[in-house]
Amino acid sequence: MPPARRVIDTPLAPLMIATTDRGICLVEMGTPDRVSREQTELERAFGESFSETDHPLLDRLEEQLHEYFAGRRTEFSLPLDTPGTAWQRRVWDELARIPFGHTVSYGQMAARLGNPGGSRAVGLANGRNRVSIVIPCHRVIASDGTLHGYGGGLDRKRWLLEHEAAYTPAQLFAPA
Repeated sequence: MPPARRVIDTPLAPLMIATTDRGICLVEMGTPDRVSREQTELERAFGESFSETDHPLLDRLEEQLHEYFAGRRTEFSLPLDTPGTAWQRRVWDELARIPFGHTVSYGQMAARLGNPGGSRAVGLANGRNRVSIVIPCHRVIASDGTLHGYGGGLDRKRWLLEHEAAYTPAQLFAPA
């Protein structure tokens, strides 16, 4: 099947989602300019155009996103197709290990990856994550607990963290 995309409505924002036959490659909630840029970069990376067509992986992703927003899903179980550098992929793999309702700092992420002092490198890799929410880059915060850097906007990052806190016992909503 050719790569496919669609826009779905969620309580947070409309999301542009896309997939190849290998896996989900985009969950984007940014501005129209950002969505357009992400699609252009995907088409360049995969060498194919993404069209508004049906695809079973998009159906599964849409269902799992709706479960997440309803508080019935804390993890996603979908194949991903996320091209990136070796460092980016290590960061994304570590992001996927942050439990629902927990946060870590950029510095903690860097230390976990064997790169103490590499919080800026973690932030840059975080910013290249094309499958937000599924790879939960919103769960990374500054060491002082403030919110920094989120492609969808800090208001949406705050919304996602508050959403997860609402479905997590208070004592668990702490650094992982």
